[in-house]
Amino acid sequence: NHPSTPERVKNALANARQFSGPGNGERDRNEYLTDLNGVVYGEDPSEGFVRGRRFLHPKLGFTFLAPPGFTLDNTAQAVLGLKAGGGEAMRLDVVTVPAEQSLPDYLKSGWMENIDPASVAEFSVNGFPAATATAKGRQWSFRLFAVRFGSDVYRFIFAAKNMTAQADQAFRESILSFRRMSLKESQQIKPLRVKIVTVGTHDTAARLARRMAVSDHALVRFRVLNGLGPHDRMKPGERVKIVE
Repeated sequence: NHPSTPERVKNALANARQFSGPGNGERDRNEYLTDLNGVVYGEDPSEGFVRGRRFLHPKLGFTFLAPPGFTLDNTAQAVLGLKAGGGEAMRLDVVTVPAEQSLPDYLKSGWMENIDPASVAEFSVNGFPAATATAKGRQWSFRLFAVRFGSDVYRFIFAAKNMTAQADQAFRESILSFRRMSLKESQQIKPLRVKIVTVGTHDTAARLARRMAVSDHALVRFRVLNGLGPHDRMKPGERVKIVE
């Protein structure tokens, strides 16, 4: 399950403890912050990057755009997505499927229950073989896609509590955005890094948060990263962490 925003913030707070200083005075704190400057923040670069609705994986060489309103979460096992309001979700993972097994046959092979055999169809996504099908559960309806990319098959599961024609069209448009990344694109994608900055006379948490290279909850992330409560104030000259 995709964690809710409060749970994600709680997890971020727990993870932020690794950034707390050793507690041996201002000198140690400053040395510690200096050592943190440039440290990779967030995703493991070997597992790809989330940039807004777009997911990019330079190592594997592919990218796709999630449907409008979705927030993506990159994990070691899968890329997860949830639409604001919680009524739609998605999952992308990678499996190995024998070359001799067709994608329609794979969709009907039992990896997903209650697939409608009449909905299975083959098509092509930017030159890559693909297949799609629908399935229904008690509370959710599903639009499934399988795309053969190199020696692997990429499985997209889109789910909606209310599978309208509009939602299904958004899922289809998302899968059509799946494509190979160019070499130039791969070289330009860089991981996010911690940067140490000095608080200016007129700086506030909100102002510094606007410099954060994150797609959502910038102010919350800034406060978490720096161990600041909602009413804590920063002093001019103090050194704090942002993300670039």
